Amino acid sequence: MLPKKRWKRRSISSNDSISEPNSKRPSSEEQLLDFALERLARRPHTIAELKAQLLNRSEDGTLVDTIIQRLIHLGYLNDRKFAEFFAQSSFESKLHGRLRIERELIARGVGREMVRGVLEEQFPHSEEPDQLSRALERKLATLSPPLDEKKLSRLYNHLVRQGFTEDAVETVMGKRFGEHRYFTADRKST
Repeated sequence: MLPKKRWKRRSISSNDSISEPNSKRPSSEEQLLDFALERLARRPHTIAELKAQLLNRSEDGTLVDTIIQRLIHLGYLNDRKFAEFFAQSSFESKLHGRLRIERELIARGVGREMVRGVLEEQFPHSEEPDQLSRALERKLATLSPPLDEKKLSRLYNHLVRQGFTEDAVETVMGKRFGEHRYFTADRKST
């Protein structure tokens, strides 16, 4: 039997300070710039995402704006490039539909018009049926036969959550499985 761990009691004196990880604490320009570059080295960020993270570290909004402008000028921050990268990644590897990609980019702070422009370039409407078919085949590979009413309903809901329109999903599933009212009944009754 393992011995019990004994925890040391820590006494907190009046000189000790406990700080929250997201607490606002003064940071110099150099520290904030290092923090921003560290974040950008891990993964691309939108301007809004990085600005929110910097504001969590500093109360000085003008300093944060200065750092954001500097990063934009240096080419490290670019919402359009981020949107292009994100759309391509979501389209190719995650097999998401246009609606989901658009929704996620807007939630990350990219402007609606920019998102629509990028999606038209990267993911034209003409490619959506092929994308939906690939997403359907990928999901079908994970389902065990037989495909009953419940599994087909879940498959339908999964594809809608992936960002494909209900009409497109109904069309593709109708061609694949025949006309079934169980994955269209909920929509028709509302």
